[in-house]
Amino acid sequence: MKEEILNVLKQKNNYVSGQELADMFNVSRTAVWKAITSLKKEGYAIESVSRLGYRLDTENDILNERELDFSDNIYFCDILNSTNNTAKKMAVEGCREFLIVTCNKQENGKGRLGRTWISPYGENIYLSMVFFPDIDIEKTSQMTLVFGIAAAETLKNITGLDVKIKWPNDLIVNGRKVAGILTEMQAEIDRIIFVVSGIGINVNQTKFDDEIKDKATSLFNESGKKYKRSFIIKELVKNFQKYYAVFLDKGFGALRDEYKNMCINTGREVKAVSRGREIIGKAVDISENGELVIKNKSGELVYISSGEAGVRGLDNKYI
Repeated sequence: MKEEILNVLKQKNNYVSGQELADMFNVSRTAVWKAITSLKKEGYAIESVSRLGYRLDTENDILNERELDFSDNIYFCDILNSTNNTAKKMAVEGCREFLIVTCNKQENGKGRLGRTWISPYGENIYLSMVFFPDIDIEKTSQMTLVFGIAAAETLKNITGLDVKIKWPNDLIVNGRKVAGILTEMQAEIDRIIFVVSGIGINVNQTKFDDEIKDKATSLFNESGKKYKRSFIIKELVKNFQKYYAVFLDKGFGALRDEYKNMCINTGREVKAVSRGREIIGKAVDISENGELVIKNKSGELVYISSGEAGVRGLDNKYI
């Protein structure tokens, strides 16, 4: 009955009396009250007004399996060690492709190069997806770029913010990082066993630790608006599956121009670190294989397929 009452409140989008709900489901008003109380404990913002009844705040940001509604292809847990670690474990155990793993908090969120992704409870998106792609191993890193296109488009469409990509895996708004992508795989010598792509998006977070507060931001801090994480996730998954299909069919080259239009590196001075060496120069292109092409100080073109590439800002600092 609790589920049915929640659906009624969502559909009505106005006050519904306790008696009307009791009559609707042939139960007592006490039973209705207990169901409402249970929903409130789950985080649903339900207003109770004498003589009017109950009204659900449909803009309330709550994340659970019910709100995501991806049938049986989602694994939701309120708190996880890491969505990427959980997704990899489930891939080994034989889950379906496109399994979505998400939570309200990570206790040991993972960033690139062994960094920690700070994951406060109930404010941001922490999500990983499992894939079994029939592609060459060297093309796996391109999936990060494909995820970046889908994520940037999703956030731009929902918020209206000018969301950019910093090659290869960061999303930037007004010079600060709003999201990061981590792609991992398990493979044998000649074939991919599975790929897991994870993303962390700072959605409604308002405060950041001193060490990152000048580098990180959130959708809320940039727009002044709160967002429903469940809605962002549904749009993100839909868009990624769209671009992933193009990637499998035609390769990254078919998405290259779209990526270049979103990328903040090209046309600017960058400092890249790849495989232990530092390259400073002007980023001039993104290759058909997703590499960052840098013209170094000697005029040579250097192709970077992995690593990091900071972009020099107006203050001569690299972001």
